Amino acid sequence: MLMKKILFLLIAPLLLVKSIQAQDGNQPSSYANLALQFSTQNFNGDAANGFMPSVSSAYGFGSYVDNPASVALLDKSAFSFGLYNSDVESENNYKENVIVAENNNLGFGDVGVIYKLPTTQGSFVFGGGYNRLTNMRSTSRLSARNNESTITDEFREPDSDYYEIAYNTYATDWGDVDATYRESIFRIGFNTYPGITQEAEITQSTNIGEYSVFFGTEFQKNLFLGISAGITSGTYRYRRDFLELDEFNDYNAEFIPSDTEGEFTDVDNILTSDEIDSDIFGFAFRAGFIYKFNPNVSVGASYLFPSTLVVQEEYYSSITTELDDGSTPFQSDFASDGAYEYRIKKPGEIKAGLTFTDMGKFDLSIAGELTDYSNIRLDFISGNDLGFIDEVELRERQDEIAAFVEAQYKLTANLKMGIGYSVNDDLKLKVGYGYLPGKSSVYEATKNILSAGLSTNITNSIVFDVMGQYSFWSDRSVAYSYFDYEDGGIARSETIDHEIKAIKVMAGIRFLF
Repeated sequence: MLMKKILFLLIAPLLLVKSIQAQDGNQPSSYANLALQFSTQNFNGDAANGFMPSVSSAYGFGSYVDNPASVALLDKSAFSFGLYNSDVESENNYKENVIVAENNNLGFGDVGVIYKLPTTQGSFVFGGGYNRLTNMRSTSRLSARNNESTITDEFREPDSDYYEIAYNTYATDWGDVDATYRESIFRIGFNTYPGITQEAEITQSTNIGEYSVFFGTEFQKNLFLGISAGITSGTYRYRRDFLELDEFNDYNAEFIPSDTEGEFTDVDNILTSDEIDSDIFGFAFRAGFIYKFNPNVSVGASYLFPSTLVVQEEYYSSITTELDDGSTPFQSDFASDGAYEYRIKKPGEIKAGLTFTDMGKFDLSIAGELTDYSNIRLDFISGNDLGFIDEVELRERQDEIAAFVEAQYKLTANLKMGIGYSVNDDLKLKVGYGYLPGKSSVYEATKNILSAGLSTNITNSIVFDVMGQYSFWSDRSVAYSYFDYEDGGIARSETIDHEIKAIKVMAGIRFLF
């Protein structure tokens, strides 16, 4: 079952791209989509930084994420601690029926120490701690009448991991008297598919952080260098409950044995449930520099080196079929035998920035980030005890999914800008803007992020930071995919269009010493 699942999740997205170019979204649980999520930084858990670019400037502990050299610009040692709250609202449009779903969570943003060594000239600063770098949460809710397909169309394929459990639960049955192929239970006996009522909820959460050590120093006058090394750690959770209901009793053929001897019944509803739980581990290494042309103008650049993430995944799926007469439901399931391991090779990231300080009471920082997501690669062989034939077949599939990633994902340039305004010595206001183009080469999913916050001195040695972020974008995802044999076996998918709005609020405190 494990090998079957790997092959199916590798093949399914390839079919979508080759056969239905108009359908641009990916299945949320496909390995290609997960690799993209796990390789993307979309957060900085330090409230002093938030979404303010720190490639050529410094705000606090989290500045090392943009450029480890920036910590050398800090003038005091500090202990930093922060929390965040995230609220995501998604308008999910499926079959022209819109349902709004919300997802809220409170999390741990950062904890870290920065220590500035006493020096007669220049600076030498080192530190370490934890910073949350990826926070993605989504809930998709759909409710509609589907007259084109049913999720059980997907289960009829021998490559489907649901193939056997669907048959065991009457979600599929033999499509002809000679038992040469299987068919959805909702298509057997009909010249024209009657349709089905669908209800579903799909939730995902990705949370990845980094335990790091770093240092920055003034290597030569006005030239600052820095490096950081860290351990990446995180989790991914996926849940899907997909219900198909015979709301209008269209399927009224009594051919399934009932609990009552000699009597028969038919399907009332079919519930498909899926769970995926993954733990993510890896390493991260950065290096960067900042050069100050004068006290008011500085430039900087940093590089996050390519690295490998190790993902350990466990999954569980079940199908439950309830019958019209209320008799005992049919239920069948499958699960991973322990954790399956695969690896993601992340691309490197280049950042460059320019900062103007003390322009009256204003500071301005601008930065760009360049990442080629088409370089993402998946490794399903390393770390697993596979037979020779399985390894050969998986290697071929890896080549296919590499071609899929190259075709789907692209070189992406993020642009960020932050402005600070010093009201007085104890209060600084901050606003920022981020433009994050979509990573897909076939579907536009550009994010716009607006941020605002402040840093205020509670005492001479305690600073309170708060930052709010508002982001909005359009997206699309695949609910399921199938082959349309009524139209010559064309691969199709049922997609959900999303209009997403997210609000994140971060609060932190710094103890200076």
